[in-house]
Amino acid sequence: MKQLTGFIPIAALPPSTAASAKQQLLEAIEWLHKEGAATEINLKLLTAIVESILCSEESYSRFLQCGFDAAIEFFDTNSQNWEFEESTSSPHNPRNWDEYKRL
Repeated sequence: MKQLTGFIPIAALPPSTAASAKQQLLEAIEWLHKEGAATEINLKLLTAIVESILCSEESYSRFLQCGFDAAIEFFDTNSQNWEFEESTSSPHNPRNWDEYKRL
């Protein structure tokens, strides 16, 4: 979808409400497979990112910053046609997540 239109509609975003965080991660990996983006290097990088959380406080901080930067970019791209109020108040907006507010 992104290759055709330049953005992914909200309907294509992985759900973030009912499923557990673990289930969301598994669904995201399946989504990568469906989109043809689950290459060996991408999956190795995801594994390294996940494992880095346990290395040190510094690694965890870098993980959070990198993750939030990517999440914000993804959200901003995919919500560019939304009403301003809808975008700023959306639970999909990483800027509204408690952990981001603590950074």
